[in-house]
This record gives sequence, C-alpha cells and structure tokens, in this order.
Amino acid sequence: MPYASISVMLLAGLVMGAGVPIAVFYMAFKVGTWPFLVAATIISVFAIFWGGAVLAILSFVPILDNVDEQLRAMNNQLNVYRAFIRSLLEELDYVNAILRDIRDELRRVGGEA
Repeated sequence: MPYASISVMLLAGLVMGAGVPIAVFYMAFKVGTWPFLVAATIISVFAIFWGGAVLAILSFVPILDNVDEQLRAMNNQLNVYRAFIRSLLEELDYVNAILRDIRDELRRVGGEA
C-alpha cells in the first residue's frame, strides 16, 4: 500500500486546512474591519471543507485500489478451492461406484454359499 503518497496527501490537506485560514485571518486582522473578518471566516470554512473533501477522495483512491487487488486475489483463491472441491467430489463418486460394485459382488458371492 502506498503509505508515502497517503502521508503526503494528508500533510497537504493539513496545510490547506490550517494554513489558508491562518493566513486569511492574519490578513483580516491586519486590515481590521468586520467585513474582512466575515469574508475570512467564510473563506476559511470553504477551504477546510473542500480541502478535506478533496483530501478524503484522493487519499482513499490508493486504498480502494489495494482493496480491489485483494478482492481479485481472494476470488482467484476461491475459484481454485471450488475446482479442488469439484475434483474431490468426482473422485468420491468414482470411489462410491467402486464400493457399490464390491458390495454387490460380496452379496452375490455370499448368497451362493
């Protein structure tokens, strides 16, 4: 699993989610008027929300690819197991037929004596 790329994406999300609001509020306090503080709050909310949403989507793509690979591997193992069970059942049917023949032969021999 690509842990390095997920770590980089998480770090970038933290920088966007924390860095943008801090910078916007710093600029708003330097100007010092209420409209700039309200605008800073709105921009910060959008930065945190969209940064988190994009981060969540991007960080789960490698995880979902890994899950798909594991699912394919498990399906291959399941198909191998099914083939093994089918061949085992065919052999058991063959053994059952031989045992029935032996039983019938023993009945025939035992009935003549």
